[in-house]
Amino acid sequence: MKTLLLLVFTGLAAASCAVYVPTVPTTPLLRQKGEMEITAGTRSFASLEAGAAWVPVGRLLVAGEAAFKPASDSKTNNSIYRDYHRQAGLGLGTFWLLGRNQTSYLAAIGGVGLAASQVYDPSVDVAVILLPFPPLGTPKQGSLYQARYRRYYGQLYWAAQQERSSFGFSVRGTLVDYYKLHRDQLPISTANRFFLEPTCFLRYGRGPIQGQVTLGISVAPGADSSSPDRNNLTPISTLIGVGVVVKPSLWFQRSNETVLLK
Repeated sequence: MKTLLLLVFTGLAAASCAVYVPTVPTTPLLRQKGEMEITAGTRSFASLEAGAAWVPVGRLLVAGEAAFKPASDSKTNNSIYRDYHRQAGLGLGTFWLLGRNQTSYLAAIGGVGLAASQVYDPSVDVAVILLPFPPLGTPKQGSLYQARYRRYYGQLYWAAQQERSSFGFSVRGTLVDYYKLHRDQLPISTANRFFLEPTCFLRYGRGPIQGQVTLGISVAPGADSSSPDRNNLTPISTLIGVGVVVKPSLWFQRSNETVLLK
């Protein structure tokens, strides 16, 4: 338990100064043509996220997402820096209904996104946070990171759909393609641009409004732990998502049933 808490706290601390900010992987559970769902929630209690998914024909999935972190200021003795990130993405995929009762759901999605971020790292060589005390570490000179990038991703997820809830697992691979990456106004580069992002999720409810909780992690396999930019460019980020899912088609279905009963 202590190891898990340490990993979560370290991930939250590193992610707060990260240039690449992963979104919570979208996991729509749509079963037929015309169905749609809209999601809204928060990631790791810091970013706001929204998404939508639709089945226009057959088993074709169209999924879009957007995320942003409300701007905040980092103050130093000499300057004030504005920290922010914003991004959007669009993906296409397909799904399969498995099992005798078609209660198992398997889907694959691939897509592309655009993002911009700016973050000031104060910077402490942080390894541990002991709440409610400040981070432990060795102070260093702060740095301002500015980035614009494309991200290409592929995702596979599975879910078991039950009467009142659904649970499942997802794994996503993301390649980050920087077309601007600056530290203190000077261009830099990074060799590690691939992130592996496994998650598990629980969705409760089968009505028009459902709740969903997601827990996972984003890591850069093979990242250089000795790099001075490791906490900013290849961080271990926690993926903690809490949100709601709205299914408009179920609202219309219930409205039609009510009219017929009258």
